[in-house]
Amino acid sequence: MNILSYSCSKLPLRNTFIRSFHITSINYGQPTKAKKKADPMTDKIREDRKRRRYEKVIDKLEKFKLQLKPIHEYESERRILKELDVRKRPSVELTPEETTHRLMLNRDWAKHKHRQHQQEITFISRALKSQESALEQLKIESEEIYEQALQVDLKLIPFIRRGPLYSLPNSNYDAPDGDYFDTTNYFTKGFGVNFMEHMKTMERQRWTDVRAERRAKKEEKVAEK
Repeated sequence: MNILSYSCSKLPLRNTFIRSFHITSINYGQPTKAKKKADPMTDKIREDRKRRRYEKVIDKLEKFKLQLKPIHEYESERRILKELDVRKRPSVELTPEETTHRLMLNRDWAKHKHRQHQQEITFISRALKSQESALEQLKIESEEIYEQALQVDLKLIPFIRRGPLYSLPNSNYDAPDGDYFDTTNYFTKGFGVNFMEHMKTMERQRWTDVRAERRAKKEEKVAEK
């Protein structure tokens, strides 16, 4: 009686199969990809092209200095700029008597406006005090008339207003498409074109040329075979 039969005799009888032995999945080795040998001359040529491209952009930026965005509201017309010499007023030198006279006028005018301001403040204060005293006396006489006096007089300043009307939508109304004309003035600084768009176009063109060159080389190799 071997060990396997003894162990099986000791196990209880079951209808289910007991899986005691199993194996792992088979994993085969995968060959590594061959590394491409980097050509130092090719890398140097690529770096030189990139450096020359950046140098061209820097030269263009230095040639066209940073331009501020023009504000049309602050710019004068060309016709007026041409007439600056005609419109320029000659400088007038004032005599000491004229200077003293203007200083005296400014002082008198300041005194007059100060006096006028004080009179207006005094008049408003007296009017408010008179109004408060009149309301207090009216409140003592009649409470109902006092409440009516505090109400706003709508006929004091006639004002008529028609606000937005609330109505049902018109089913036969043909709404416009919303077309409009864009009159926004766009300012492109640099060398007459949008810098970022110009760089993107140059990059796309470069990659298009590179792909075309690679495709031509592949076709030559296939033809040689």
